[in-house]
Amino acid sequence: MSDQKYIEEMRQIWEMVKDSFRENEKLSETFINLWFSDIEIISFENDVLTIGSASELKFKIVQDRYLDKIRNEFSKLMGFEIHVNLIFTGSAVSADQIKQRVITPASQRAPAEEENSPVMPSYNFEYTFENFIVGSTNKFAHAACVAVANNPATNYNPLFIYGNSGLGKTHLMCAVINKLKSDNPNIKIIYTKGEDFTNQMIACLTSKTMDEFRNKYRKCDVLLIDDIQFIAGKISIQEEFFHTFNALFEEKKQIILTSDRPPRDIKTLEDRLKSRFEWGLLADIEPPDLELRIAIIKKKAEQVKVSIPDEVLTYLGENLRSNIRQIEGAIKKLGALSFLSGRSITMEEAQSVLTILLDGAEPVNVTVDKIFAAIYSHYGVSREEIVGPKRNKDIANARHVTVYLIRQITEMSLQNIAKIFDRDHATIMSSLRAVEKRLNTEAGFPAELADIKKEITG
Repeated sequence: MSDQKYIEEMRQIWEMVKDSFRENEKLSETFINLWFSDIEIISFENDVLTIGSASELKFKIVQDRYLDKIRNEFSKLMGFEIHVNLIFTGSAVSADQIKQRVITPASQRAPAEEENSPVMPSYNFEYTFENFIVGSTNKFAHAACVAVANNPATNYNPLFIYGNSGLGKTHLMCAVINKLKSDNPNIKIIYTKGEDFTNQMIACLTSKTMDEFRNKYRKCDVLLIDDIQFIAGKISIQEEFFHTFNALFEEKKQIILTSDRPPRDIKTLEDRLKSRFEWGLLADIEPPDLELRIAIIKKKAEQVKVSIPDEVLTYLGENLRSNIRQIEGAIKKLGALSFLSGRSITMEEAQSVLTILLDGAEPVNVTVDKIFAAIYSHYGVSREEIVGPKRNKDIANARHVTVYLIRQITEMSLQNIAKIFDRDHATIMSSLRAVEKRLNTEAGFPAELADIKKEITG
């Protein structure tokens, strides 16, 4: 491989390495931003990857603590042994000088003392309203954030966004920040996480600098706190945040909070905070539906210049149902495979990637098999009869229920369901309508359907 030809592809794999650290090493976003954000891909030649850091402190920490882990992750993702050299680029004046600053891997060095330096995470300027993909499951939260960005501290204060991890809450917060900064460069904005707010307060209590802490948080124009549920159960932290909230609210300053659940469901959170969090607007984000997932996959693939055939797009959308980070991980890994093989992405490669990413989760085809088995158990109609040409009443009813359950449980596209039954799109729609009619007219049918579904999903 030439020295510079694949720099962009290696940058994509570097993003995958960081994703792995988040998932497997349980490193926080703050830690990732602090120590890894300025790591640059310098070159990749003869299975040797050279990376560099312009910060001497960050260079030392990564060199002593994480260089071996980085090498191992690159090797695992690329499928062959990669050698990783870390260099300090802070005072380099030429590419040749940069390349000469090769550092010994951490495994050959004495361990350093643990570093602990909490910082405010930087805003992500790539997260905007323009590149946030809107669908039925997130459009309310998106609209609320747009309204707040256009008119802060007006109608929706506080704005409380909740939903599972990886669904776009942080993207929306950063989009608000970027819009506010664009409209008013001098606006004072603080963005932090509940965990960091807690750690900073503890540090200030220890150093007896609480006045500085209070001035910092109570004198801003906009306060955004991600994962506010982290302060639950911490009495002194909740007390301080209660007064911070009141001070900002009384001064008509915008407050935006996110959590993995609504305020009423945050255990050990004080009632007075729950009440205040509900003063403004609650906006939830649900997992993306099939159509939105396919749109997200297509957009993410375009962003990293990965070409994915339509049938693979649909397959990925049907199987990647967890969150957007999972989708991003799949796209990056497929891009790496395409780059390494020099071939277009195939269905086989997509299936291989999903086997790794789903980590034991059940693929859609296995779920479909379970549905057919459950239908046979309840109605005595075999899979062969269901997909066959016979149309007597018993077989037709079993066929309708099977179609309905496949759609409900797997969210598979109507086109792909039609392929299973060797029928057209209109026939599948007719089956769905038949079941919906029975649900509305037959008293015992909803319970019957619920029993079958429980057998399938546990």
